Amino acid sequence: MRDGTCTGRGLVGRAAGLLIAGAVLAGCGGPARLRTEGEPPGATAAAAGSQPAPRAMRQQLLAGMVSILSTLDRYDEARGGEQAFDRLVQWRHAAGGAAKPSAGAASLDSVSGPAREVGGPIMEREHFDAPGDVVAIRDRCWLAAVARTARGTATDELVIAERLFRWTVRSLAAVSDPPLIPSDALPGSRWFLPGEILLAGRASPAQRAWIFLELLRQSGIDGVMLATSAAGDGAPRPWVPAAIIGGEAYLFEPAYGMPIAGPGGEGVATLRQAVADSSVLEALSLPQRRYPVQAETLAPGVAVLVASDPWAMSARMAVLDGELAASQGIRVAVDVDALATRAATAVAVGDEASAVPRGIWAFPWETVARRPLAAAAAAEELGPLEVPVPDPQRPGSGFRALFAGRVREFRGEYDGPSGAKAAYLAARVSKRELAEALAGTPEAQAAAITSRLVRIKEDATYWLGLVMLAEGQDEAAVDYLQRMTLEAAPDSRWTDAARVNLAVALERLGRTSEAVLLLRADGSPQRFGSRILADRLAAAAD
Repeated sequence: MRDGTCTGRGLVGRAAGLLIAGAVLAGCGGPARLRTEGEPPGATAAAAGSQPAPRAMRQQLLAGMVSILSTLDRYDEARGGEQAFDRLVQWRHAAGGAAKPSAGAASLDSVSGPAREVGGPIMEREHFDAPGDVVAIRDRCWLAAVARTARGTATDELVIAERLFRWTVRSLAAVSDPPLIPSDALPGSRWFLPGEILLAGRASPAQRAWIFLELLRQSGIDGVMLATSAAGDGAPRPWVPAAIIGGEAYLFEPAYGMPIAGPGGEGVATLRQAVADSSVLEALSLPQRRYPVQAETLAPGVAVLVASDPWAMSARMAVLDGELAASQGIRVAVDVDALATRAATAVAVGDEASAVPRGIWAFPWETVARRPLAAAAAAEELGPLEVPVPDPQRPGSGFRALFAGRVREFRGEYDGPSGAKAAYLAARVSKRELAEALAGTPEAQAAAITSRLVRIKEDATYWLGLVMLAEGQDEAAVDYLQRMTLEAAPDSRWTDAARVNLAVALERLGRTSEAVLLLRADGSPQRFGSRILADRLAAAAD
């Protein structure tokens, strides 16, 4: 396995400028092409009667797999995936005749059509599969790292949930695609898996909800999607994610980018408070738009939907989860029935938990089924992360700076030559380097290179601002988000998200009136929440 990332393929010329130009045109790597094994070699030897290897040996194999998948910024991704899969297969054999418990698959009635046709075989497969399973485990490694970074030293579960939600809103800029419920009129195109959502840094409200629930799970906190009864056929309509803490369901609104405040605007509202006190949800209304869910909407009751994809509901992941969670703190499986039961108790009125409708949230399954249709969107959005730039630590070689910055940021590794900041700074190609890269290049080719490098620089600059914001370096965050993002590229894809996050820094610096103006200028799908927050800040200042 190679240390570093791209060291030759797609890199042309001797100068740093030519290195960049060749990388932009040729790319480097791409999706890992891993082998598929219907039955891993030697599986027969690990028959029901075989004895498992010592626990220490199995934990060492899992630790090696997690180490690789958590630090893919240091490796060639395809080779890293192969190495991780080899350790996974070795662990399976070392586990010997370990039982294969069910992941608690609840009724899949809420998942139908192509989503079930595609996801069903993934869930039912007995043996580990390199392409799908390795990516699924990798994504959970990243989510677990994000959860550790975001919660910090907090121990109170509600405080942890708030921090995880704050990270989700700050780090995933609001977009409208894909929709919560796809239709022929709005089919959506950005059907990304969790790891791709994290890398892209942009998410629809449904994707934000999914990531938030996954982060809760990695933190050992129950979380479910709540659904309201719809008109007509009465099919539950997904509404907001809820953290199940202390027998209550605490509400978070990903479309508005804020927790739903409790009575009097205090704390985080529970579902029971929202049902009993009409002012809780009415507070999310604006003069020109009433919040679509009100206390009367919830009166008939709510349904509990568990966020789980086919991998997390498979028996093979349930077996792996038993040891991986204990040794590495990473959850790869979901006991759907048990989680739904606990959540139903938290949302029920009186002793009516058994009457609470429950099922699987269809959105993750829809994502798996529609992911092949998102190839063009993924290439456009994630392609820049695969472009290598000159490596400051390895003259004459390159590394995927944006990808490295993202993965290091997930781990909370910000500073130093191997931190996220260094990677993002390396991605901000200077005008001199750009000129060197374009020297003697045909005009059409030069335009393509320039466009890609400008996009990479904008991404890196914006993400540097978010790192500064996460660290509490508000003055530096203002510089990156205002001067180097909003003023330097006023019409970039980060414009609205930069305004919202800049408002956070300004408000913390006591520049409330400026923060209010920025929030009221938000044009993203989060704009209604931004306007409500602006009104609250203005009222508090007055």
